[in-house]
This record gives sequence, structure tokens and C-alpha cells, in this order.
Amino acid sequence: MEPYLQNQWLWMIVLIPLSLILSYYIYAKHKFPNFWTKPLLVFLRASALSLLVILLFNPQIKQKTVRIVYPELSILLDQSTSIQDSVLIQNLYDQWRADKLLNEKFHVNWYGFGLEVNPLKKLEFKATQTNIGRAVENLDRILGQDQGPLVVVTDGQQTLGPSYEYYRAQNRQIYPVVVGDTIWPEDLALQRVTANPIVRKDQAFEVELVLNRTGSVMELTTELEAYQEGKKIKSIPVNFPYGATKQLLKTDLVARKVGPQSFRWVLKSVPGERIFMNNNAVLSVEGVDEQRRILLVYHNMHPDIGALTRGLEADERTEIISAHPEKALDQLKDIDAVILYQPNRAFAPLMAKIIEEQINVWLISGPQTDWSEVSKIQPVLQKEFLGVSDELFSLVNREFSLFQPPYEKWSQMPPLVSDIGPLSINTPHEALLTSVLQNQPSKSIQLGFFEQKGMRWIVWDGIGLWRWKMEAFRQTKSHESFDAFLGILGKYITKHQEKSVLKVKFNSVYAQSAQAELYAQYLDKTDELDMSADLEIKLIHQESKREIIRPLLADSKQYKLNLSDLAPGIYNFTVRVLGTTEQKSGQFEIDPIQREMGQGFAKIQPMKSWAELNQAPLYYLSKMEDLREKLLTEPKFMPREVVTEKKLDFIRWYYALAFLILMSTVEWFIRKYNGLT
Repeated sequence: MEPYLQNQWLWMIVLIPLSLILSYYIYAKHKFPNFWTKPLLVFLRASALSLLVILLFNPQIKQKTVRIVYPELSILLDQSTSIQDSVLIQNLYDQWRADKLLNEKFHVNWYGFGLEVNPLKKLEFKATQTNIGRAVENLDRILGQDQGPLVVVTDGQQTLGPSYEYYRAQNRQIYPVVVGDTIWPEDLALQRVTANPIVRKDQAFEVELVLNRTGSVMELTTELEAYQEGKKIKSIPVNFPYGATKQLLKTDLVARKVGPQSFRWVLKSVPGERIFMNNNAVLSVEGVDEQRRILLVYHNMHPDIGALTRGLEADERTEIISAHPEKALDQLKDIDAVILYQPNRAFAPLMAKIIEEQINVWLISGPQTDWSEVSKIQPVLQKEFLGVSDELFSLVNREFSLFQPPYEKWSQMPPLVSDIGPLSINTPHEALLTSVLQNQPSKSIQLGFFEQKGMRWIVWDGIGLWRWKMEAFRQTKSHESFDAFLGILGKYITKHQEKSVLKVKFNSVYAQSAQAELYAQYLDKTDELDMSADLEIKLIHQESKREIIRPLLADSKQYKLNLSDLAPGIYNFTVRVLGTTEQKSGQFEIDPIQREMGQGFAKIQPMKSWAELNQAPLYYLSKMEDLREKLLTEPKFMPREVVTEKKLDFIRWYYALAFLILMSTVEWFIRKYNGLT
């Protein structure tokens, strides 16, 4: 019950009689020639005051309406070409449309879907693509808060779009109905083949293959064969144990030549298999000859020389040639890079020849380095030589992006020794380490990398690398990690021609019935895979000019993008590495002509999983009477009464105002007629 002060009707009961009493009191002492004049004036004044009270308090009356709400029964029928025998669906369509009980209890709505979902006017079964997940999701969104059941009749074959078996509606119960033969024919598929796109000539490289199998669960044996230039070069026995549906195989191949080359993998078919287009795949790689020859030049013997030689030669493809400055000039032929260890004036002729020949340089400086000679051949290197040497500790730059160092405990390393003057590189560069002098970090570069005029440079300011090698061994009980780091520096400095570090693998034409996927691999400056980068693709549909931007997701040894939900047409694309200038462009076509495979068969396992997720039994089209009884007897689908309560004004304000003006006007004329002011 409303509080007294907020109850408009209570105020009306009090004030309207008061207005009548007040009106009578106003005219009680007046005398009129006609008997009816005084009652009329009292009535008019009381009515005007009552209407004024009504305008002020706006009293309302409540109106209740009761209506019967019938739930929505939405039936979603698969209209794809894989529904080979549509007799049962036609019978269901005819019988349920004519079913009086169903149509009395529900508002029945029919929908069909292939690539999109639409109201169903007649059965056609002409859709060449099926997007079950998108159809159910869109219809669920369209139906909104209505909690009626959703019956989905399909064979479970989806050619593109999100996986329907993981979709659960928020506001309604989904009842999956499977149509077709639930015993799927035997089918083997070579789903994916991956390897590092850059491989070494005459050296084995690892290949990963993902094999899929659908159909029976019995044990199955076949062979996987590799071909190059039409010749079989490898055969691997494949065994699917009882119940197994997927296998990951790892094997190796050998690139016998330098340059791009491809290998075709063929998974031999088995008896009863009908689909063969997914039994083969092509792997493309680029073979390189990476025998590296590095000239190590020094004036005085130092323990660092041995540490560098042993560390770099831990990679069997690296050969170190040691020489003094005066003899090094004769060794420059067929050299990939030169290590200059504490160069002084004796190095001047050699350094001039190196610049002339544009040979990559790894400069290791220390107290005995003559920086005036170094600056003559490479002016971008500026060292403020103070003639005072000290111990320099190291501080790592976390934003370094050239490659991923295999060793990272730089702060735990003993100090290196060099002149305390700051070192700068006056050109675009990247620094892995900067110097720390007497616990004070500085901007002086300790280990930096840059490229200029076709040459690569590594600058390492500080000697005592042999102590680092020993400390790394003490920490890890192995020389491998630090030797691997030196090996990466060796790869970087011996690389001559800049190659694209972004590799994109795609097909020029995709059939929507196949797994349409694009793959990318990003290599660091040493041709090693970098899986920490962020890759993004921009797609432009040629016909509609629609732009789509998506991230590429890391998957094993590559980045991957599923294209199966794209509409048919030609797409231009650009893949780029965020934070860098690396990008690759290309074009592919999504072919809409390819039809679904496996006509007349149902994907029973994902349908079962979907039914379990939605806490419903999986119904079969041949037993729809069970589902009909379920819908008719389920209490939550019963029609329900909905009571709607509305508050209406006792009298419209404009009517009350009009009568108030009318009553006051009539009263004024009567008063004037009888001589009252």
C-alpha cells in the first residue's frame, strides 16, 4: 500500500469534498433572483476546484490484461547438396506443417540454411556450401530472448565457418537431428605438412605431417610416400591403431641442390575410400649452401682467440682461418666475413681492402684498439677514447629484435675490459648489450649490429670473452648455449644477400569444400624461425571492396590463418610483421563451384558431441515421433499466461484543463450577469 502522502486518491477524497464546501461557503451569503443561480455557481466553482486538484495530483487507475503466449518452435533444415535422399525431410516438412497439435501449441517457423540462413519457402537442397555454426549462431541471435526450442536437421557436414559442435545457445534448447547414413566411408587426409622453409644443401631437415582418418575405427595400415621431380625418394609405413583418428608424423628429407625445390607427399588410399583429393600435399623449401669461412685477424695472441675459434667451429659448417694482419691480405679470397680483434695501425691496409671488397666485419675492440684507424674506414663508429681502461659489465636491451639469443644470463657474466670512453653508432642499428661502468648504466654500446653500403657489422666493445665462455659452462654444465650464441653471430655476419625473412604459403585457388588455410613463417636475421613476432593480414575482396584485417596465430613451426569462412571471390592480401617493415602481398581465389563431398552420409561424432554439449539426446530423422512427443509434453514449452498491468490517467490532462477553463468561464459570465465582481 502506498504511503499516505504519496496516495493521490487519498488526497482526492479529502480535497474534492473540501472544494465543494469551500464553493458553498463562497456563495452562501449571496442572494439571487432565481433559485437555480446559487446551486449552479456552487457546482461550477466546485467542479473547477476539483479539476484543478485532478491536474495537480494526476490520479491514475490500473488496468490488467491477460493474454496467452505460445512458444516459438524454430525448425532449421539443411539445404545442402550432401542431403542426397530428401524423402524423409520432405515427409517431416509436410507432416509437421499439417500437425494441428504442434501448430496449436507453438508458433512454428521454418528456416533453411546452406551458406546463410533464410526463411524456408520450399525444399531445394541446392546449397554447395554448409555453414552450420554460423547459421545456428545467427538464428539464435535473431530469435533473441524467446526461449522456444530450436530443432536443427542436418547431416553434420560443414564446409566452412566456426565449429558448431562447440556452440551452446543461451536462451533456448537446441535439439540436433541427424539425417543420412551414420557410417561414414573410409577417408584418409594429409591435413598439414610443415618444415623450415630455408634448409641446407645435403643436410637432413625435419618435416612434420598431420594425418587425419574418418570412417571405421578398425586398425588400418597404409603408406606415405614422398616424391621429388616425379621420383619416389621416401616411403613411410603408416598405422592407425584401433580408434585412432589423427597422427603426427616426424621424418626428414634432404635437399640435394641449392635454390627453390618442392616435395610432393602422397598418402596411399585404402579399400573403400571415395575421396582422394585430400590425400596429397606439396612442401616447398629453399636449399642454401651455408659453408661459412671466417677470417680471424689478431696482432697479439689472447685467450679470446681460442674461445672464439672453438665456439664458432662448434657448428660444423663454420671454418675459422686465423692470421696476423700482414698475412691476412692474402686470405681474403672466398672469405664470408672477417673478425678484427683489437685492430691497430697494422690493420690499416687490411681494413681498406675489406671496405673495398665489401666483406662483412665483426669488430672486437679493447684497450689496444686504435680507434682513429677504425673511424677512417667506418665513420659511423665513434669512440671517445680516454686512454683509461676499466671493467665493463653488461645490461641487456629487452627490445632487441634481430634474433632470439639462446643465452640470456648477461647480468651474471664477469666484466669485459675496454677503454671507458662511450661508443656510439651514428646510423640505424640495434644493440643487444650496453655497458655498465661502476654500477652506473650508460648508453655506450657494448654489442651492436648495423648494416651499411651492403656490409654487415658486429661491434663488440670489450675483451675477456673466454671468461664468459667459462662462466656459461659453470652455470649450465655445457658449452652448448654460449657456443650456440657465437654460432648465431657467425650466421649473421656471414650472410651476404638480404633474403625475404617473411615466407607466405597459399594456394592460388581454394575450393570451399577443402580446408582453405594460409601459412606464414617469419625468419630472423640468421634464417632461424621466429615464433614470437605478431603477424597480421589485410584481405580485400575484389568484387565488394570489403576489407578484412585478422591476426595470424602461431601453430607449431608456422603462423596459420583459416580462410574457410570467407565468401567466394578473388582476394588481394598483404601479410605484415607488426613493428617492422616486413610484408608480403599476393592474391588467391575462393572457388564457389566445388560441391560437398560424402553425399548421403552424416558426420555422427560431431553431432553427438553437439547434442551432449546442449544436454539433449541426438535424434534421428527416421524417429521424429519421439522428438514430437518431447516437444508436446515438455513443461517448459507449455503456453503461459502473461499478465500485463498498465497505469492509465483518470482523465487526460488536456480534457481536465479544457473543462476547467469552460467551468471558470461560465461561472465568470453568470457572476457578471448577476452583478458580482
